[in-house]
Amino acid sequence: MREDRVVEVWARRGQDRYGPGSGYRITSDLVLTAAHVIVGEDPTPQRPYYGIATSTDIKIRRRSSPELFTGVVVWRGANANLDLALLRVDDPAWRDEQLTPVRWGRTTCQSPGVACAATGFPEVTVLPDQRREREQLSGYLSPTSGEKEGQYHVQVSNAPVSPAVGDSAWCGMSGAALFSADVLIGVIVIDHKGFDGSRLLAVRVNAAFEDPDFLSIVAAGGSCGDLFRARDAKDGVPALESAELTTLFAAPRTSRRPRSPATLLTAHTSAVRWFHRREPKVVELLDWLGSAEPVDVRLVVGPGGHGKTRLARELVHRAVRAGWIAGLVKAQSPAELDSDVLARLTSCEVPLLLVVDYAETRPDVVRVLLDCIKDDEPPPVRLLLLARSPGQWWQSLWSSCELLQELLALDDIEVVDQLPDDTEQRSEAFSQALADLSDALPSVRDMVSAHWTAADWKEMAAQVDVPNLSGHRYRSILHVHLAALVGLLRRRPTTENSDASSHEEYLLLRERHYWSRSAAESGLQLNEQTLTNAVTVATLLGADTVEEALACLSRVHGLQDQSDDRLMTVDHWLQTLYPAPSGGLWGALEPDRLGEYLVAEQLARHPALLNSALAAASGPQLHRALHVLARAGAEHPAAVSLLRDQVLGQPARLVPAALAVCVETEEPAALLAAVQDALEQAADHADVLSAIVEEFPAVPSELVEVGEQITRMEAEVYSRLVRAGQHAYLPRLARAHQKRSEQLFQLGRLDEAQREAAEATQAFRELAAPGSGREEEA
Repeated sequence: MREDRVVEVWARRGQDRYGPGSGYRITSDLVLTAAHVIVGEDPTPQRPYYGIATSTDIKIRRRSSPELFTGVVVWRGANANLDLALLRVDDPAWRDEQLTPVRWGRTTCQSPGVACAATGFPEVTVLPDQRREREQLSGYLSPTSGEKEGQYHVQVSNAPVSPAVGDSAWCGMSGAALFSADVLIGVIVIDHKGFDGSRLLAVRVNAAFEDPDFLSIVAAGGSCGDLFRARDAKDGVPALESAELTTLFAAPRTSRRPRSPATLLTAHTSAVRWFHRREPKVVELLDWLGSAEPVDVRLVVGPGGHGKTRLARELVHRAVRAGWIAGLVKAQSPAELDSDVLARLTSCEVPLLLVVDYAETRPDVVRVLLDCIKDDEPPPVRLLLLARSPGQWWQSLWSSCELLQELLALDDIEVVDQLPDDTEQRSEAFSQALADLSDALPSVRDMVSAHWTAADWKEMAAQVDVPNLSGHRYRSILHVHLAALVGLLRRRPTTENSDASSHEEYLLLRERHYWSRSAAESGLQLNEQTLTNAVTVATLLGADTVEEALACLSRVHGLQDQSDDRLMTVDHWLQTLYPAPSGGLWGALEPDRLGEYLVAEQLARHPALLNSALAAASGPQLHRALHVLARAGAEHPAAVSLLRDQVLGQPARLVPAALAVCVETEEPAALLAAVQDALEQAADHADVLSAIVEEFPAVPSELVEVGEQITRMEAEVYSRLVRAGQHAYLPRLARAHQKRSEQLFQLGRLDEAQREAAEATQAFRELAAPGSGREEEA
């Protein structure tokens, strides 16, 4: 809840007499309050408030302002149970300002004890000049209490003492917005009799969502938080989130104005409309949601840039409109999953769709979610997994989860459709992107500051010819959209270098203008290369804490000699440049393919940048960096070389991290080869080998092929250490030979399996030999 949006509401209740109440600004000039706050006169039993004409003599005061502004009623509930109203401030003196959209919600689970809060202006806080001080109410509610009347029963934790006679101590609190987990779920309307001020009643706002007039007013006011979905009137209305489960999902990005041209290509911005040729896939997934199974899982894979995330977001959007609770799970590790939220999953009363993007990097999160899902009764639960490929991570996850095995086969994997070789379909996608991007570009901050209009971009779009889209790269919808965006930007008269060798390079030229301008606005006078270095490191490593951020920035070329105060300014700049989608401090340059291109190109030109950055990286940052480099290596061979050099240069630190990523990534070959070379290089360094083997990951038994390679390397290291006189490793060597023998047998390599079994037997005999002193170690 934003406290600066709380307002006092006063309505004339008779000649020279005003009644007080509270309200909350959902847009710059639109205020949500209780309907009984703005009645024209006191209600009577013969004339209930909802039958009385509302007053146009309404005054509104910001929380700290002495001024009163006029307002009018634009909507109110149709009956006594829907005690809600919308006011519009019509005072010419009212200052218009840009506000982030309100997030609307409802309770969706049965478990009690849902925390909530509200801020208003009750009687007990009246000041000598008749203004009222704010009162922050905190408490909790039980979702099922008050359900029949469309109310929440709020148990107040900090209730004031009620007066002995007269009105409730809460008089004036009516109209205060009730929030839970940053979503607006109700409006306080009355003090519940018999509870001495410790329980208040609130109207549930989801009842208002059944009124099309309410929805149209709210949508017209810009409270839906989606700049480009407003192209479709039915999509301009806000959606209801789950109060209990909202922290499970990545929060919607609420920027009303894209920051830079590249932002238009991201899935969360959706500047280009959903391509109708891909409609059958959405329909298929919607049918999956509506199937009879109480629980179901699907895995969708495809290379980056082929539209997996956009497909998932389109599905989430439509599922929410159909009454589902849906979203992209934000936790990157099980530790980030709120135990209270997970406990409530089993009591959810609304159909639930959970989407896990980049599932290959967080199989443990998927495993925890599956453990928490109720699989024996409705409402339905659907889990959609997105990954670049069904690599080793999928075999491991599937083999370790009984529910997953029951729901789908190991090879039951869906591949996202590429654009066919048919150039007609690609040209159609290009033309649609060109039209939508010309509509969207005037909203980009960089273009607004340059005073470019919609008419300018439309005129330039008409001059862009459809290029040759027959190449392999144009199987990716992202590359088609990228070609359209660059085609438009190249039409814009400019003095910049337009001889870039690729679409990615040209778009990065535009992004660098954005970096320089935003840095100057933040008070940073740094050269372009230093800014590029900082963005590259942020995209490669990310940062979850200030300590991680400052440690990395202090190693960035161009920032090593800067003060902590200066580095904190750079940190803040990076946070605002590309905001993190959830949890962390730094977001990355998006789309992913553009970020990977930046990393590969910059590190190829300035390899020392990676050396210094990785030296200060935390464990999670190393893990992320190796994933980014492995993905970048699919299209940029230089990234593979850089990755190998890093593993060879810091074997004790990077070999364990590289092995962990091998288990997750779709293409582990390059990493495995780098690890093998690093171990060969360290063959005569027992201290390095000892440090490495202590961090060897536990490889799941079902990852036979990768597991065999890792176990072979493990056995080699133990063997070298034993030969170097470190006999404490002999039990581990015996077990490694035994495990590798089993793996080789599974792979059908029987002769090698027998040799490994013989090695294991010999090692166990040495351990069991009388007088060896190592019987206990075995």
